[in-house]
Amino acid sequence: MESLPRIDFFELHDLDGTPPVLRTLHTESIMTIYRLTDAAREYSRPLALALRSGADHRIVDLCAGSGGPVPLIQRRLHAQGIHTQVMLTDLVPNVPAFERVAARNRRRLPGPCCSVDHVPSSVDATDCRLEGTRTIYGAFHHFPPALAARMLQNAVDTRQPMVVVDTKRSWLYVLVFPFFLALAVLLAAPFQRNSPPRYLLRLALTYVVPVLPFMMFFDSVVSFLRMYGRAELRRIVDGLDGTESFEWTIGVEPGFTGAQYLIGIPRRE
Repeated sequence: MESLPRIDFFELHDLDGTPPVLRTLHTESIMTIYRLTDAAREYSRPLALALRSGADHRIVDLCAGSGGPVPLIQRRLHAQGIHTQVMLTDLVPNVPAFERVAARNRRRLPGPCCSVDHVPSSVDATDCRLEGTRTIYGAFHHFPPALAARMLQNAVDTRQPMVVVDTKRSWLYVLVFPFFLALAVLLAAPFQRNSPPRYLLRLALTYVVPVLPFMMFFDSVVSFLRMYGRAELRRIVDGLDGTESFEWTIGVEPGFTGAQYLIGIPRRE
């Protein structure tokens, strides 16, 4: 499937007309799936590699949605003796979700070595001025090539390490995973923590009118078709101004999630 052209299509939760509460319920479902699949196990390896290669232990997580997998990854790295300070950001930040994630991590990691904080205002991933290792998990495919290049160019221009992790483009994921993810939404809905009105809304949009399972199915199909292949990532990297000032690594972690990564570390001057 690497040889096929990437298909750039819309995802339902990206549309301007999608109600914010529906978008939030969707991204919260994605968080639940990260926990169910233990995605942090495979997703943590590229970040650990970057940190061991000299990347800043201050993590600026871009496009964090409702918290994303980085707080889960932080706990796994902590168990390995790798300590990080995480800053969650998004173009449209879900501040209540960020605060819940931070409180949960304080209970799990009460010591001073690790922390989770957030930026309450909008942060553009293509024009970020925060210092630290930029991470973007499961969202890079949302950016068309021109914007994806701008995000990486911004990291090069500001000399901040970059770690991109997404799923590899594969027919297996297109044909199988959307059914699995929609089923996960159906099974997990009663166990997701929300305020009573949001909880009832989640149940209604899952079982009465199955909007959330359909959205997960549709968006996951489109997501897997929008994923960048390794050759496409290499072309983007090669086209950056000053790309030679960074050490770039592209690879795939073996495992259930098919985690494909791009790591960029500034070369020592």
